[in-house]
Amino acid sequence: MTHQTRFDSSKQDIIIVGGGMVGGVLAHTLKLDGWRVTVLEGAPEGASSSFDARLTALSDASWRYFDALGLIDEATARAAQAIEEVRVVDSGHFGMTRITKANNQGVALGQVIGNRAIAAAIERAEKEDCITGNGTVQRLQPARYTHHNVTNDGTGVEVQFEYHGEAHTLEARLLIAADGAYSSVRAAIQKPVEKSEYGQTAIVCTAKPARAHHGTAFECFTRGGPLAVLPAPAGRVSLVWVNRDEDVSELMALEPEAYAKRLDELFRHRLGGFTELTPRQAYPLNLITLQELVDERLVILGNAAHALHPVAGQGFNLCLRDVRDLTAALRADRGEPVDPGDPVRLKRYAQERVDDYRRTIGLTDRLVRGFSLDLPGAGIVRGALLSLSDGIFPFKNRLVRLTRGI
Repeated sequence: MTHQTRFDSSKQDIIIVGGGMVGGVLAHTLKLDGWRVTVLEGAPEGASSSFDARLTALSDASWRYFDALGLIDEATARAAQAIEEVRVVDSGHFGMTRITKANNQGVALGQVIGNRAIAAAIERAEKEDCITGNGTVQRLQPARYTHHNVTNDGTGVEVQFEYHGEAHTLEARLLIAADGAYSSVRAAIQKPVEKSEYGQTAIVCTAKPARAHHGTAFECFTRGGPLAVLPAPAGRVSLVWVNRDEDVSELMALEPEAYAKRLDELFRHRLGGFTELTPRQAYPLNLITLQELVDERLVILGNAAHALHPVAGQGFNLCLRDVRDLTAALRADRGEPVDPGDPVRLKRYAQERVDDYRRTIGLTDRLVRGFSLDLPGAGIVRGALLSLSDGIFPFKNRLVRLTRGI
């Protein structure tokens, strides 16, 4: 990707608002297919709100998709930790559902990798320019989208934005909003969304466990919300502890040693305790769903279309399936020229995403609400359900498919 103050102002094929993990992968994928793409990213140059210190769990399907896009080089592979097993447990109660490589034909269930490592992989792929097509990507950063309108003849979209303090207009045949849960594009056209507040906040950090994790990921349900303990490179783990909003201030104020002790007790000493905690970050959690994914010469995808609870780690994997399906919908039919803003293609894309959204969002939402109940005897019921689900093949198969990202 190029970082510059002057830019190609000629008509583009596609403009992407949002250059984070979703927008970055999307731009790279579209370039592979030969499209001329401009990315507008509002964060300062060299930064993005999604390329932070957090780690992301890529499902097996997502990892293979990354590989197919040429994003898995030696450096990326070294920065990842394979998930060999997933255990779903309830804190303080019996019962466990266990998913292993045997449920995935002996292949790792996924990979845990830092968001910054994903950013580096995208950057390296763009610099190497190892594409057979003639597509290009220019990244304008910081560039703040302000509004857009369809051209009078209906063949394009004019996008207005601020770049280095100056107002600019750039025309393209398609605009894609990949600018997150609080999308400025979505807000500008007043697209209605359904928002459900969980009353929970995720506290995120990494740590060094006393015992080796052996590639095992844990989803541990607690009274306040789930605790995810994910295996990370260099023997570390990623800790994502979801709590009720009213409890977060106290937990964030704890000294690292006290916080680690609280986690270890909650986790029932499964890894022998935690040390070397990184600074904690807190992220309020809401379920945001958009009913209309497309408009005239516009597609809204990624977290701009659906922001999920982090339980089961499906958010970014669902975003990648948006990228996969949209780029497939925009590909040429038997070599015929394609208008990327063709309403028939965009409508087909939106219709194809419905089942995946319903299945993934529905299951994660039910997991959160069902396992967050704080009622007398609820823990015993949850433990029994976990034990039963480990032996009920239809239900367990759904969990396996969710974990694998298929």
